[in-house]
Amino acid sequence: MRCAAISRSSVAWAVGSVAILAAPLGSSAAATANPPPAPAARTMFQAPVTFVSACSTVGFRCWVPHLLATVTPSAATGAPGMVTFAAEPSATIAITTLDCIDVSVNWRNLTTGAAGTTVLQALRPVDFSRPISPDERCRYTPATVGTGSGMVIATADVNAHVLPPASDRWPQVPVNPGFGSFPVP
Repeated sequence: MRCAAISRSSVAWAVGSVAILAAPLGSSAAATANPPPAPAARTMFQAPVTFVSACSTVGFRCWVPHLLATVTPSAATGAPGMVTFAAEPSATIAITTLDCIDVSVNWRNLTTGAAGTTVLQALRPVDFSRPISPDERCRYTPATVGTGSGMVIATADVNAHVLPPASDRWPQVPVNPGFGSFPVP
């Protein structure tokens, strides 16, 4: 029995010595103080917001099917419990700024029950003295909200929040709201 105890302690000493010596010699990985932040995972909504483009009662433009406009919201998750909502306009909106309207996003965390609403404000050009590129005709201001961790669902609508006065806007006829679901770390 004494012979087995000596063998075990000798093996333990040898393993410990190798581990101590190997630590400073064998490590080839560079040490970093702070690892770079993980890139935000971006999820496009599964269904975009769709509405009739620049609907007017003059000439019955509302019922022409090729004048549909869409806005595709997205959700980016980076920091735990935080989501940044953004939106991209369709090519129809890039042609006319009449459809560049705010998008309201309603979200609910199915894990915690938390819910809220945020608005992606439409940014229309104000300086028409120079040529405007298509990507400048309509942009949306992203909005970051604290949803908490868990599975989040969201709907988006263009008629829920309207900022310009009634005299400055055209009525848009909604076809369907946008919808998305995504996990939040």
